[in-house]
Amino acid sequence: MAKTGLLLTSSLARLPFCLQAARKHVAKTLYIQIEPRSSNIQCVPIYSTAINRIYTSSSIHCNHLDVRVLITNLRGQRVQSLSQQVDVLMFDADVPQAEATLLAEGLRAPSVVQLENPEAVESQGFTTEDGDSPDSYKMHDNVVLGGTFDRLHMGHKILLSNAVLRAKKRLVVGVTDASMVKSKKLPELILPVDQRINDVTNFLKDIDHSLRYEVVPISDPFGPTATDPDMDLIVVSQETQRGGEKVNELRQKNNLNKLQIHCIGMLEGESVGEEDKEVKISSSNQRMDLLGTRIREPEPKGHLEKHPYLIGLLGGIASGKSIMCERFKRFGAAVIDCDKLAHSLYEPGTECFNALKEHFGAGIVGSDGKIDRKILGSIVFSQKEKLEELNGIVWPKLLDAVKVRIEEIRKQGQHRVVFIEAAVLLKAGWQNHVHEVWSLIIPPEEAIRRLQERNNLTEEEAKMRINSQLSNDVIVQHSNVVFSSQWSYEFTEKQAVRAWEILMKDLDTCPEVSSKI
Repeated sequence: MAKTGLLLTSSLARLPFCLQAARKHVAKTLYIQIEPRSSNIQCVPIYSTAINRIYTSSSIHCNHLDVRVLITNLRGQRVQSLSQQVDVLMFDADVPQAEATLLAEGLRAPSVVQLENPEAVESQGFTTEDGDSPDSYKMHDNVVLGGTFDRLHMGHKILLSNAVLRAKKRLVVGVTDASMVKSKKLPELILPVDQRINDVTNFLKDIDHSLRYEVVPISDPFGPTATDPDMDLIVVSQETQRGGEKVNELRQKNNLNKLQIHCIGMLEGESVGEEDKEVKISSSNQRMDLLGTRIREPEPKGHLEKHPYLIGLLGGIASGKSIMCERFKRFGAAVIDCDKLAHSLYEPGTECFNALKEHFGAGIVGSDGKIDRKILGSIVFSQKEKLEELNGIVWPKLLDAVKVRIEEIRKQGQHRVVFIEAAVLLKAGWQNHVHEVWSLIIPPEEAIRRLQERNNLTEEEAKMRINSQLSNDVIVQHSNVVFSSQWSYEFTEKQAVRAWEILMKDLDTCPEVSSKI
């Protein structure tokens, strides 16, 4: 199967059949080039309805592919290069074979495939549809739009394509930077702004290399529209239409021309049975779909024993670690609770007890002969260096105790996977002692609310505890799999099941998985 393919099609009615056939030949990226029966390069936007329908149809028939509908040829120019090498060129029955062969030669595609013509399907060309307003087909020299553009999905592609179709010379795209995405759902999983800018630029240059593109980061809702006098049209979705109107209000204050507004209808997604998700096609849904999957492949850990497979599980206070561990126990994993293990290290007569008493003085020992945690806490939490001294004593001994417990589990031979629940894993630098890291995150405000309810703390006390932790951003940066318990129990359960199934498949198909990843 080819990695990248190009489909030439001249019939909207045959498109579903062509897409179903194309997915048998292509594994990753599918370019689609419309072959209109009559060229109208003076009114390129008449193809917007057809392009919208192509993207919608592709989400049904080949949603695993990165589909990109080309616009360059609709302007009367030949497609000469694409960002990815085309491995196979496919064409439907109405496209002349000579034309397909010529394009394949130009793109150096090694394989050319004519798709079978489905019976009882009348050919339907790519034309404008009844009821379309002539104003919606007007083109402008300078077009602008903005958005987060996290992991380009069908909605993004339709929005960007409609902007390209209406631009004669220049297209400006504002991409929200880190300061603009904090209020988004699962902001920790949003790609860095530089990567999002690169993805948008790559997509635009792929579908139409004839325009001048300016893809820039924006730190406020207006970006270049607040000051650039050379803008004519802003493209928005139904959800952001009010934002387009606010742009014009600001431009009027700044004595700039009013922009024409072209609005794209909201695209509904398939969220049947998933009440926690939005019904529209959105990046938020995509990020929710990443929960319980590998967002980052584990690094090789050849120095670790292959069995059992070790996973470090961490997360902030009240993030749901204990419940998640119970799930993995139910699935068949062993769990090492480092918090409980650490408590045992404080028992009188242990090596750790003696080291703490010697370092911090006999005053930390209560009348019952045990370490008084309140007294010890008052010492270490008031002085950062004292806390570091405590951790320097406890963490190495805790790691030794974890290793002993792992060895016991290994000898028992009953568990393929061991979860090490350790909130200190990153701070202690234990990443190299596990095959991969899984984590739980919840929004800080949700963690504060849970702490207040669970521990009967004031809001200020809860905030102090949350602020003393590693941020969700840092946790995600070091994680291979991320979960979030901020929604229903059932949705979090689905995340756990998904991650466990992925892990089991890896262990089953690659017994040497720990030495490989």
